[in-house]
Amino acid sequence: MHIPDPHRRAICLGSLIVTAVSVSLSGLASEYEVSGNIFEIIPQSGGGELRCSNEFTVFVRDCAWLVRTVEVDVKGNSHAREVGSTNGIEIYEIGMGLGTPDDTSGTPTNSTGHQGGKRTQPLDIALIITNGIPVGQLNKDMVGHIWLMFASSCYWSGQHTKKLTPVYDWHASAAVNPSLKETAEWELLAGEGSLPQEVRYLGHWDETNGLYRVTATKTVGGVLIPTGFTFEERHASRMTHKVELYKRVEAVVTSVQPSSCSLKSLIPVPEGPTIINDFRLRGERNLPPIPNYSNPIAGNWPSVGEAKKQAEARQAERTNRGPGQERLIQRRTCRDRRGVLPDAGTFGHLFHPETLSKICRKILNEG
Repeated sequence: MHIPDPHRRAICLGSLIVTAVSVSLSGLASEYEVSGNIFEIIPQSGGGELRCSNEFTVFVRDCAWLVRTVEVDVKGNSHAREVGSTNGIEIYEIGMGLGTPDDTSGTPTNSTGHQGGKRTQPLDIALIITNGIPVGQLNKDMVGHIWLMFASSCYWSGQHTKKLTPVYDWHASAAVNPSLKETAEWELLAGEGSLPQEVRYLGHWDETNGLYRVTATKTVGGVLIPTGFTFEERHASRMTHKVELYKRVEAVVTSVQPSSCSLKSLIPVPEGPTIINDFRLRGERNLPPIPNYSNPIAGNWPSVGEAKKQAEARQAERTNRGPGQERLIQRRTCRDRRGVLPDAGTFGHLFHPETLSKICRKILNEG
């Protein structure tokens, strides 16, 4: 993620739609729709702060979930992202550029029916991960917050230790360390099978590093649902040793009502040219590069067997074109962080921005 000048305020405006499913241990399926606004503030080291804002809607039924976000950057371009899972293990994600909000000359982005502006990149970038927790790879990511507070009922019934994945921390993302756990304490709104009322992530000395807290609730169809929540991430400063605010999130719900899912599938489908970064093919070492390939079938995800064939063919293509041509592509990718080139899926999208900046500086300085 590009961090702007510390004395400037970067504003991210957009819309967020989350389709999710949640079921209680009693086996009674619940459906409801939640709409509202979520805001995030990240103080910058030299002063100033990064601000992001999204509108959101959450549809809930059973244990599957789908998160759709549309973010408008400071240049007015929309960037859509869909994240979904139906089995609590594999998570499918698609990211795409939509153009400006007032440009409707583009085509619908995918099967979920969103019609945005003109497409700004020829390739969609997709992920398949297998850790079951939607931890974002950017510090400003909001999908994890929304999933935890509105779509995690089934997740809590399977927790038998006090160690949880810190859903707010990009260090725990699939591209970095999906095995990362933190000691945590939590309280559910209505016992087992319900959504959380408070989740507290603890540090080495049992200090609170992350705190989610519901601020209001409403009962819909017999299910207790948050109508607002806050999150704060704090860490001890290495310079002053004082605990300082690192991130603050606030969500306010404006509408809660029973609903039925309008989507046939809660897994996003790649419909255009797509580069898939497939963590199902990653070895135990969990090191980059991530196996990736061009999606061979529009409107469908490949099986593991087909994915292996595609990834092997793509690796052979890289090997055959030689290091000089490969480096040229990497230089071009560094000049365009948005990842419109085929190799950007692995080279740019999956690295944390600070790591990518170091890699790019080295490549561009090579001349």
